[in-house]
Amino acid sequence: MPVIDASVFVALVHEGDRYHQQSLRWYESSLRAGVHLAAPSLLVVEVAAAIRRLTGSESLAERVISELVGAGDVEFFPLTSKRSATAARVAIETGVRGADAVYLGLARELGESLVTLDRQQLQRGASVVRVERPSSESWEHDT
Repeated sequence: MPVIDASVFVALVHEGDRYHQQSLRWYESSLRAGVHLAAPSLLVVEVAAAIRRLTGSESLAERVISELVGAGDVEFFPLTSKRSATAARVAIETGVRGADAVYLGLARELGESLVTLDRQQLQRGASVVRVERPSSESWEHDT
């Protein structure tokens, strides 16, 4: 159950993003392969904020979040006190931003990879978990 970062989900739903097609292919490939995706509940907030900022549309941000939460394609994990402490340790170990540490901490907890487009997570996060860019080839070898 790889952890999906907000950067990937924003690229997935925002057609103007330069990584839109790459993220869309990865997401669709993941679902076809029966891969279950995970994310901290923080993803909902980050995606809503990013879509609103990028498009200026409140209604689009609301629609995206409604679909994200309602689709059931991603299992959301609440940010508990224990997960916050884990994220804090990851932030201290790696020097990543706070929100990024939440994603890395969840991936560490689950023993899974983090799928992200964020350069800092790709570079610094690799010291604590397997970190990768979205690629539809990831699942072609597993099916």
